[in-house]
Amino acid sequence: MRHRKKGTTSFGRLLGQKKALLNNLVKALLQNERIETTLTRAKETGRLSEKLITYGKKGTVHARRQAYKILKNRDLVKKLFDEIAPKYKSRNGGYTRVIKTGFRIGDAAPTAIVEFVEEEITDKKKKKSKTDKPKTSKKPAVEKKKQEKPKAKAEKKEEVKVEIEKEPETEEEQEDLEESKEEVEEALNEGVVEEVPAEKEVETAEEKAEEEKKEEPEPEKETETLKEKKPEESVKKEKS
Repeated sequence: MRHRKKGTTSFGRLLGQKKALLNNLVKALLQNERIETTLTRAKETGRLSEKLITYGKKGTVHARRQAYKILKNRDLVKKLFDEIAPKYKSRNGGYTRVIKTGFRIGDAAPTAIVEFVEEEITDKKKKKSKTDKPKTSKKPAVEKKKQEKPKAKAEKKEEVKVEIEKEPETEEEQEDLEESKEEVEEALNEGVVEEVPAEKEVETAEEKAEEEKKEEPEPEKETETLKEKKPEESVKKEKS
C-alpha cells in the first residue's frame, strides 16, 4: 500500500541511491538553472528544489543547515539563499516548471526540461511602461458618437436641475402660479366662445354675397338689349 508515500517511483533503486540521484539532480539545477532529464525525474527534482527555495526564503540558520543536508556544498547554499530565493519573495509556490520535450533515443523514455520560473518576466507583464503609446482606434466616428451621448445626457440632467431650481419654494408662490394658470385658461376659453359666432356671421355674409351675384346677371342682360335698341333708333332718325 502507498499511503503517505510521496513521489511517483523509486527509479528502480534503493532508498539511499534514490536520494543521492535526486540530490545530484538538484545540485545541477541550482548550478545551471535548467536541466533536461526523464519526465519522472524532472517532476521529483522540481518538488525537491521548491522545498529548498522555501528554506532560502526563511533565511534562518536552521534553514541553512537543512539545505546543507541535501546539497552538501556551502557555495550552493550561499547561492540559494542570496541569489535564487530572494527572487521569489512575492511568490507563494510554483518556483519551477516542467516542459515535455519528446522521447529519448534508444529506450523511448519521455524526456522533459526542468527550469526555474523567471519572476522578472511576470513583473514586466503586470507593470505597463510609460513609453507605451495608446492604441489608435480604427473607428473614430463610433467613438465620437459614444462621447456625444453622455454629453447629451449630462445636458438633459442640467436642464432638469434648472427646472427644479425654478419651481416655487413657498406655498404662496404655488398659489399665485395656480391662480395665474386659471386666469389664462379662462381667457382662452372666452376667446374661443367669442370667435365662434363671428365665424358664423362671416359665413352668412359670404352666402348673401353669393346670392346677390347670382341675381345681378339678369339686369345686365336687360341693359345689353337696351344698348342694342338704341343704335337702331339712332339709325332710323338719321334716315328720316
